[in-house]
Amino acid sequence: MLEEVKLYLRVDGTLEDELISSMISAAIEYIKSASGKTGLRTGGELTDSGLVKLAIKQLVTHWYDHRGTQYLSGNFKNVAEIDYSFKVILAHITTSQEFV
Repeated sequence: MLEEVKLYLRVDGTLEDELISSMISAAIEYIKSASGKTGLRTGGELTDSGLVKLAIKQLVTHWYDHRGTQYLSGNFKNVAEIDYSFKVILAHITTSQEFV
């Protein structure tokens, strides 16, 4: 999964591998916790689903691109909220009968 995510992020080399790997693990944990799903109805791993892989890539990209907060005009403000498409995918994983 690391190589797929690095390709999605357009990251070359190995300098960020540990960081990206930890983000992948956290994304999987988040998706399982938020959706309540742990696998596929067919018996496969949750990460065997192309849809789940896309959700992982989107979440890791968001975390990778927005590491922390931005400082603007003397006030701290939160960075952009996670993209709407990720929320739609997570809602589908949560409610779909494909996942258990």
